[in-house]
Amino acid sequence: MPRYLNQVIAIEADTRKATARRLTDAHHALARPGMLEGIEKTYRPRDEEGVQLPPEIGRVQATVLEMTLATHDALVDLFNIAAARDFTNGPDDTLGAVSDVVVGDQVLIEKAPVSYLLWLERQLDDLHTFASKLPTHDPSTEWTLRDPRGVYQSEPVLTTRQEKQLRSIELAPATKEHPAQVRAYEEPVTVGMWTTVKLTGGIPVAERAELVGRINRLRQAVHSARETANRVEAADPRPGERLLSYIFG
Repeated sequence: MPRYLNQVIAIEADTRKATARRLTDAHHALARPGMLEGIEKTYRPRDEEGVQLPPEIGRVQATVLEMTLATHDALVDLFNIAAARDFTNGPDDTLGAVSDVVVGDQVLIEKAPVSYLLWLERQLDDLHTFASKLPTHDPSTEWTLRDPRGVYQSEPVLTTRQEKQLRSIELAPATKEHPAQVRAYEEPVTVGMWTTVKLTGGIPVAERAELVGRINRLRQAVHSARETANRVEAADPRPGERLLSYIFG
């Protein structure tokens, strides 16, 4: 079913507002890094008679993968509606103020008008800022992908739990005249082991670098396309004389 320019313009503002809301929700975790971190600690006493302690669980509430997927979905409609507006308002083929957006051997957009390329450059600047701030893994820790949400886990780390227990030492043995001289003291004793696994919703540093690199390559392609489109010979209709003569008689 065809869609007309007046319909596109009518829904464009609503699409921008809806996209802004969805992006705010998607990027909420960037302002609260703790949402991307979690931990699992389990305890095992040294012997069966030892005290049992409950596990300590902190769940990962958001992941970079979820943020990037939500960003993708939120921007698709906005990119499409802006393209519908600018391609409809753009120059016809006889003027040629259009250019393809090409990355490597892949043509991503055919005959994009300058107005859309300018708009696209601004969007890619924002995406570059977003991607550059995505949380990454602590490089000092070995991480393994845990689940499809994009949660990674560290290798388990064992730590001891100790308690001070009362001990005594004989300073002098007992005699017929005097009891033994004993001094009490406290000694730390290992009573169990904690197993700690750290969790994160961040991504590997190399993965963020690749994402930023793809955005940069696309920015360069869009910039080149805009430069190419702007090299077209300008039209020269010269309506000024007729318009001003009509006004001033």
